[in-house]
Formats: sequence, C-alpha cells, structure tokens
Amino acid sequence: MLDEGAPAPDFDLEGTDGDAVGAYRLSAAASRAPVLVAFYTEDGGAACRTYLEALRDTDWGALTDGIAVFGVAPGTMDDHRRFAADLDLPFPLLVDHAGVDGQFGVQRPDGTTRRTAFLVDGRCRVRCSWADDPDRDPATRPDLSAVHDAVARR
Repeated sequence: MLDEGAPAPDFDLEGTDGDAVGAYRLSAAASRAPVLVAFYTEDGGAACRTYLEALRDTDWGALTDGIAVFGVAPGTMDDHRRFAADLDLPFPLLVDHAGVDGQFGVQRPDGTTRRTAFLVDGRCRVRCSWADDPDRDPATRPDLSAVHDAVARR
C-alpha cells in the first residue's frame, strides 16, 4: 500500500457519470482539486456498500473548497452503473481493468481489491492513505475520520 508522500500512479480509466460513461485521468483531476481515490472490492458487497455510502454521505464541502472522489474497482461498466444508481452516488465508479489496484499496492494475493482510500494532491503525491478494517461488521460504517482530517488540513 502506498504511503504518505509516495507518488500516486497516474491512470486513465472509464467510469460511470450518471447514465453516461466517461474517461477519468488522475493527473488531470488532481490538477484541479485534490482527489480521493477510493478502492473497493466489488459492486453489491455489504461492506463495500456501507463504505461507499459513508463516502457519499460525507459533507466534503464542510472540509474543503473542492475535492473529486473516484470509486475504483474491478467489474463491468453495467455493474458499476447499477451500483452507483442504487446508492445514488454523486461521484463516478471507475472500472479497473488495468491493474491500478496493484500499482497502488492494494491488490490481495487472491486478486481481489482491498477497501482503501488515497488522498492525492495536485503534484500526484499521496497525502493520506487509509485501509478499512477487513473484520469490520459489514452493517457498520467504516471510521473515515483519518481521511476527513487529511482532507480538512490539506
């Protein structure tokens, strides 16, 4: 897992944007505002659902003037689109077919992706890295206070 201060690997991934599909480049987004790259394991999983809901329900405007949030996971565009609509997400879900999770060091030996988040600044440097507790009860929300604190002090 990338540590604070490490360069964040740039990526170009396709993602959901409401009913449309778009291309998302990390460096381009980070040049406009900090980016929270939120990796999750799968569409529809209970722990992933509560994780993305916690991100959705965060009042980012109370923490900073501007931020982009990208959810990133393997899967299909159709599954991502359904999951994003089901959760009413205000941020895109990007399809990771390129092994970006491995570049960020969050791919498990079995090939699945750990629920993690990275705050990336305008120089594409990691300002905060966070990992969800793998033993968290899927019905409870993850503790994102470290992410919130990093966003507020950026």
